[in-house]
Formats: sequence, structure tokens, C-alpha cells
Amino acid sequence: MSLSTPTPTPTSTRSRRRTPGPALAAVLAVGLLATGCGTVTPADAGGAEDAADGDGASYPVTGTTCGREISVPAAPQRVVSLHPSITELLIQLGVGDRVVAQAQDALGEPSPELAEQVDAIPSLSSDSPPDKETLVSQTPDLVLSGTEYEFNTEMGFAGYDDLADLGAVTYVATGGCADRRTAGTVEDAFADVAFLGEVFGVEERAAELEEQARAALAEVAASFEGEAPVRAAQVYVEAGKVYAIGGAIEVDVLRLAGGENVWDSGDGLFADFFAAEVGPEAVLAEDPEAFVFAVNSPEHEQETIDYLTSTFPESRAVRDGRLVAVDNTFIQPGTLAAVEGVRDVAAGLHP
Repeated sequence: MSLSTPTPTPTSTRSRRRTPGPALAAVLAVGLLATGCGTVTPADAGGAEDAADGDGASYPVTGTTCGREISVPAAPQRVVSLHPSITELLIQLGVGDRVVAQAQDALGEPSPELAEQVDAIPSLSSDSPPDKETLVSQTPDLVLSGTEYEFNTEMGFAGYDDLADLGAVTYVATGGCADRRTAGTVEDAFADVAFLGEVFGVEERAAELEEQARAALAEVAASFEGEAPVRAAQVYVEAGKVYAIGGAIEVDVLRLAGGENVWDSGDGLFADFFAAEVGPEAVLAEDPEAFVFAVNSPEHEQETIDYLTSTFPESRAVRDGRLVAVDNTFIQPGTLAAVEGVRDVAAGLHP
């Protein structure tokens, strides 16, 4: 289909991306089998690196993650982070020196202010979770993940029991639990930050980060106060297919940015998972005012733009040039980076 309008320029996302992660289609399949203004200033975390020694915690620290009761018996010393956003959060909390390894670090480039500290942490895998043997070889005492996908034994990853046998505690971000994934929110991350603050004995630092994040969200909300919500199609495009996003943190980011998703999470389309493949007709029927889409790399961003503009040239979103790209790193459960996602989406919806 030929273009009837010039290709619009989408809202820029911060350049943190390197290579794509697992395809949404693959994660979708796993999910079905199982049932995936201001910001918090990274520079503020620089002085906190030496502040955490666990002396402020009272052990054991107990909690619940994805329906499992966990108990942290002592201050963690060998932490493995399975997502770059969580790695950055640990550094912001001042406990980056406890992170002995990270994984999937190619899913996003670190913030410039934290790049040196992030790059100094050994990597177990670039764009997918590490295999069981690789993770177990680190003898971690705490493993942190954004979703339950990273512990799927059918994919060759270390499971909860495998790590428990080593004496390692596993914690999954609140918004990444299978029974919470569809309804996950940005607010969920505050529960994770508070829990990690308690685990490492840095409750005050955790509270500071939450305060900064809430202030940033309030600043974004004030930037479009009084404006009507923009009807947007939250989608993900890959390999010539378009997936509608009906729930999860992605939709909450859209809401906080002054948008309204055209897809209803209560629709039967999303009965099994928060994302579902849809045909062009279903998208055209909604005629969204904007397209909001996650991207994994600059190449993926351009591919998505090309697909949307060539497939839906007569839609209001394409005619008005409201194609809003957001870095995939900013819409992951368990990270305050979602605040930056809200800022980027708001800038695209309310220029």
C-alpha cells in the first residue's frame, strides 16, 4: 500500500537500546502455556554507593513474591540481576557493589550517569536469560527478575527450586508475576523498591527514590492538565505482525501519560494474556488518534514506523504524525525507569 502522507517522525526515545530481546510471540507462547518533565535522577544515586552495608536491616526479612513466601536470612552479598533496569535500580539504591553478575544487559544501554558502574558488572547473557548452568555457577544468594519468564525451566533456565537448592532467594517484581502481569501498574514498582530497601537495610534511600519518582509523575501530569485523554492504540509490531496490548504496565504508562487505550482489557481477546495478535482491520476499526509502541532497537523503531505508516496511512494517528515510540526498558516491571516511559509517552501525546 502506498503512502498518502509523508512518513511522520515519532517521539524520540532515549538512546539506551542495543539489540532486541526475545520476540513477543515467543513470550506470548510461554505465557499461554503458563496460564509477559522529570525523572528519577540517576546522578542522585552516585553518593549512595558506600551507604549500604545491611546494618540498618533486621533479619530475616520476609515477604511474598508471586504467591511464594520468601525469607532473606542476612544481607545479600552475591546478587544477580536479570534485567538492566533492575541493575540500575540496585545501583541507585547504593548496593551496586553487591551485584556479582547481570543478564540481558543488551536490552538497554545504561543511563550515562550510571554507565561506568553498570559496565563494570560481568554479564552472563546479552539478550536472553542465562541458562541454568551459567546462573548456578555464580552461587548467588539473591536473584532478582522482572518477570517469571526468567525462571522457566522448560526454556532451559534455572527454576526456583534449582536456586533454592543453592540457598539463593529469588524475587520477581510485583508487576511481573503471572497472575499480576495483565493488571500490572507503575505503582507496583514502589512496593519492589520498598522491599529491596528493607532487604539491604537502605530504607531511607528507597524512600528518597520513591519520593523523586512520585514528584516526577506529578510534574508530567501537570504538563497536560485539562487536556482530554488521547485515544491511542497500544501495540507491538514485529516481523510484519501487530499485537494489541490490552493490559500490564504498558497500559498504565499510557494512562499516566494522558492517554486512553482503544483496547479494553476485559475483552475476550485478552482472556489468556495481556497481548494478542490482531489483523489490520481490527486496528482500522478503532481509528486511533495515536499509536504507542515499545521498541527494542533503532532498527526495530524504524521497522515499526514503516509498518504503521504503510498499513494505516489513512488513520488519524498516521495523518497527524502521532507515532510514539517508547524504549522497551522503560515498560518493564520492577523498575522506576517506567517514570521515564511516562514522560516520553506524554511528550508524544501532548506535544
